[in-house]
Amino acid sequence: MYSLVKKLTKVIIGTVGLGVIGLSGVVSQPAYATDGGASSDNSVITVATKDQLPGTKSPDFLYGRGMVTEHQSDPAYNGRLYATSEHYVTGTPSFVISESTDHGGTWKVVGEVKDLNKGVGNRYQPFLYELPEKVGNMDEGTLICAGNAIPGDLSSSSIVLYKSTDHGRSWSYLSTVANGGKAVMGSTPGPIWEPFVKVIDHKLVCYYSDERDQTHYAQKLVHQVSNDGVNWGSVVDDVDFNNSAARPGMVTVAQMPNGKYIMTYEVVNSGEWRTNFKISDDGLNWDSSSEGTRLAYGGSPYITVLPDGTLVANTAGQGDLFVNKNNGTGTWEDVKMPMDDAYSRSLTALPNNQVLLVSGGRLKAPDSTEDNILTSMVYDLPAQYHRATVQFANQPTSLAAGKTANFTVKLSDSSAADFDITTDDAQDVAVEKQADGSYQLKVNSNFVGQKDVTVTATKKDDASFSANFKVSITGQAAPTPDNNNSTNTGTTGTITTPSSSSQATTIKPSTTQPTTTSQPAATKKFKQFKVYAKTGIRVYKGVDFKHVVKSYAKHSRTNAKTFIVTGKAYSKNGALRYKTAAGYITANSKYVANLYYQTAPKKVTVLAKAGTYEYTKPTFSKANRSTHLKKGTIVKVKKHVKQGSLSKFVLTNGHYLTANKKLIIAQP
Repeated sequence: MYSLVKKLTKVIIGTVGLGVIGLSGVVSQPAYATDGGASSDNSVITVATKDQLPGTKSPDFLYGRGMVTEHQSDPAYNGRLYATSEHYVTGTPSFVISESTDHGGTWKVVGEVKDLNKGVGNRYQPFLYELPEKVGNMDEGTLICAGNAIPGDLSSSSIVLYKSTDHGRSWSYLSTVANGGKAVMGSTPGPIWEPFVKVIDHKLVCYYSDERDQTHYAQKLVHQVSNDGVNWGSVVDDVDFNNSAARPGMVTVAQMPNGKYIMTYEVVNSGEWRTNFKISDDGLNWDSSSEGTRLAYGGSPYITVLPDGTLVANTAGQGDLFVNKNNGTGTWEDVKMPMDDAYSRSLTALPNNQVLLVSGGRLKAPDSTEDNILTSMVYDLPAQYHRATVQFANQPTSLAAGKTANFTVKLSDSSAADFDITTDDAQDVAVEKQADGSYQLKVNSNFVGQKDVTVTATKKDDASFSANFKVSITGQAAPTPDNNNSTNTGTTGTITTPSSSSQATTIKPSTTQPTTTSQPAATKKFKQFKVYAKTGIRVYKGVDFKHVVKSYAKHSRTNAKTFIVTGKAYSKNGALRYKTAAGYITANSKYVANLYYQTAPKKVTVLAKAGTYEYTKPTFSKANRSTHLKKGTIVKVKKHVKQGSLSKFVLTNGHYLTANKKLIIAQP
């Protein structure tokens, strides 16, 4: 790190970092934004400027870093975006933490990571991370901030870790991974730079750049491993070039769909300024003598892997993204996108296959008089650049004992593929390929009860292409024996007893009594209805709200986001969720409400800017329109009526009016 900075200047950096003066006064201050929520996708959004943080001095911001939460125990905090960066000010440096609750539409400062251990300031190269599982005494969802603690005279460098258990509001010192020398390139003893943290094999791994082995290398890439985030193992070399003057640096690591790991890093002082990558089976053994493969021109790279398996990388050499669909082998496609390149622009894969970019601006010398701003973008990678996914068609959601259902499976890009189809319950659900290429599911005719079975399709020549669906299977109701586990001929109706097989036996106690057979309860069709969002809202992939599909900002009632509720479900803790075509949303009345009034108020006021119409008949056709009601018009209501899934009002004049809450509002 700072290899290029040192080429630009040899000025010893003075006191730099984050100005904490007046921070408490800006904690709740929102940053500027072009728009909020999903409408801001593919737009450059300002996270912070020098005017928002007192004490800031040029070049203000560098080395942007982002993060998304997916493992919080409180579902309300999943899907939140976080950003930080280096920050140049007149006071003691620390890392400011900004948060977005509307999918990157707006940001506000929620905390800062102060140097609570060495007392010199957290100055360079922050990195944000959320623990995906418990490590040591740290619970899943704990936030980690790594960085370089460096005094104002740059006399030492230390990779330090801090943790937060309250969503980034407060931070406590966790550990020091390693200590290095003066934070100036080529100094003796050598410094250490650029931490990158990741959980691999249930352990916390910290990768970083290391100049301490100056007898052999100008700089190399190394890592250390910890079982608890506190105690760290020995240094392991990951990249050390044969050219002793070469400076591989700024490492990032991601796991690919095939389970292997890919590492990117810049290469300086060894031919062109470029980004290389290499691949490891386990993320811990990298064959340090391998210099890797060239990916693109430019340094300070970053790589991430989207949930669909697409590899996305970038460098400071150009604003493009580089995409690979095949676990790092073959072609890397060049994708033009609307955000300028930057010095170490970070990439964060979002659960909905978008990318969060956080940028501290282009590289500037520490004594520059030019200003950078900290910006972000939530970017939709065009569909043609995404890795193919496994897709099902006509798959059943439920299936009764003895019944069959056919479904098809293919890759989303329609390329040729053969699949292995398996279930997690081969005893009760069989699967068989048909002559037409479809697959048939059949439930054992003897199955008793109800349960969910997972059906999985895996591409035969590449197991990294895999997907599944669930089918609910039902059979005869389970038998209910009497207390003596025997028949009771003194009881009218049908009595059942267990048999030696999985079937129930039916016994007729009397020929004069009607005989009935146990049948599965009829499934009542769910009556769909519409709701609107009363505030900002997120759509989740599952009922436990771990993976955000989309976020929507708060809008006025007339422009609120609406959803069609197609079902109901409950989370593990019993919270009611609404199922929609896009995913699951909360059913909490603080956040959503029925789109239509269900009872009749005495009178209503027209809300819609364009107004609305009275109708002479309950069918709202143009031919049945009567009076046009302008916004603000008040009318009296006689009663409430239902027409299918819609609610309407009958007015005192006998005409009909919508009961849609986005168009009208009840008056007391």
